[in-house]
Amino acid sequence: MSSDTNSHPSAQPWADAPLFHLFWKNGELNPSRSMAMGQRIALDATRPAGTPAPTHTAAATALPDSSQNQSDAWMRRASSREFGRQPATLQDLAHILHPLQTRPQEETRLLPSGGAKYPIHTYVALCHVDAPAGLAGQIAWYDNAAHGLVPVCPCPSWPELAQVLGVDWKEAPAAIVLMIARPENMLAKYGERGGRFLLIEAGVHLGALSHQVAQADWAGCAIGSYQDAAVLSLLGLSAPKHVAALAYAFGPKP
Repeated sequence: MSSDTNSHPSAQPWADAPLFHLFWKNGELNPSRSMAMGQRIALDATRPAGTPAPTHTAAATALPDSSQNQSDAWMRRASSREFGRQPATLQDLAHILHPLQTRPQEETRLLPSGGAKYPIHTYVALCHVDAPAGLAGQIAWYDNAAHGLVPVCPCPSWPELAQVLGVDWKEAPAAIVLMIARPENMLAKYGERGGRFLLIEAGVHLGALSHQVAQADWAGCAIGSYQDAAVLSLLGLSAPKHVAALAYAFGPKP
């Protein structure tokens, strides 16, 4: 279980931005809401993909091509829900999680954060990872300062975890990153606007992780169908002090 403590024990974590927490609550998923969302997704499948682009009178001016290495990495990036059975190694995880770490001998991290609040805490479900005893088969917290993994609790079997995540994939990925936010310091500084910064930061994490996965020529996929309370309960956490911001699965291609 988490030993996370509140830096402001007397504060109500939702007091600085109650509308943000109302917004978040309205978007949470549980079994009944997941069913309704599935129906919306099925209906949307009959509609055209994408969003209409703006129309301007001037033509586009072409930009120079990027370097071949950069172009190749992004060309490999694609959302995939199928993964190979080859287990990941700790070296693989070190590469994928590299951008999330704290700068050497500094307090800031490689990735940006509004007001340097860093509300995103990263947990990693080690589904198929060749890890040493005590870490294998666990859900671990990623320690940004140590660039290491701290075991938190046993990782459920894939059918059980897939149900919590709301996915129907037959094969488990190598690992799943769970981005859990503690929003109180961000909201205390920026109020309701801090909620946007929190979501932007989760997106920055997603972009960094997906780029690392593309560089490794692996498969990756963001997960937005997870059941919020179930994810938090799995980690021994609860709302509104914590919010489940996003999940990202990755592993070798089939």
